[in-house]
Amino acid sequence: MSSLTVIFKILLASLLLLGSCDALPLHKYTSLLRRHSHIHGPKQVEQPEKRQTVSYGIGMKVTNNMAYWGNANSNDGSSYAADTYKYYFGDASNFPTQKEWISFDAMFTANIPLMKQSCGWNGWGPDNTDHLISYMRTYIEQVARASRVDHRAILAVIMQESGGCLCVPTTNNGVINPGIMQSHNGAAFNPAKPVTTIRQMIIDGTMGTAYGDGLVQLLNQYGNYYKAFRAYNSGSISPDGDLSNGNGATPCYVSDIANRLTGWTLAQNKCRTP
Repeated sequence: MSSLTVIFKILLASLLLLGSCDALPLHKYTSLLRRHSHIHGPKQVEQPEKRQTVSYGIGMKVTNNMAYWGNANSNDGSSYAADTYKYYFGDASNFPTQKEWISFDAMFTANIPLMKQSCGWNGWGPDNTDHLISYMRTYIEQVARASRVDHRAILAVIMQESGGCLCVPTTNNGVINPGIMQSHNGAAFNPAKPVTTIRQMIIDGTMGTAYGDGLVQLLNQYGNYYKAFRAYNSGSISPDGDLSNGNGATPCYVSDIANRLTGWTLAQNKCRTP
């Protein structure tokens, strides 16, 4: 057998092998019993369109009076986390002020039990380990310092969007929402690269992606955390300013986050929907 024939057979076998290998999906579960993800933009968009202007990602900061400078202090706020739920509705003035929020330390500690079980409870895959949870804390605080977004707000959105489950499925209701902050066509968790992808998921949700806004852009636009949360979930705010109006998204979203910021974790959700 000539050397050329041998080489040809090797190449043919390699091509057949490559053709038989299917890429494994990142998420086994593709639907949710209860929608956690938010909607950025119109539902009819089937394919994400990249923004033409560079106004997203690493380096983006809150530039108005909402810029938070206390990120180095994880004890800002109350050290007591009251696991209760109060229904908030109407305009932003009806929601608790930042002075009423619990500290980042208290909030993170109160949510650790949820982070350890939320994946299994929802059937999304293996639960987070202590090491993975510690990475989440590290990068929440790192991205908060870089972006000047209150680290408690970042944590609240993570818990609202995914329960802190790194294996949360990517949803697609006209807009692709992956990762623990269900960002706009951003990164999803890769167990082979946990540190890199945890960091990127938090950057995407906080600083935005090439396809949609994060908390930074919305805080700069609206100048209020609760308005930013409403827009993060539904893409807009009702003309009457009622933050319980989901505009097709989750009506209770802002009330839920307000309660997370004041200590709610497992108590009965008393939000009222139409």
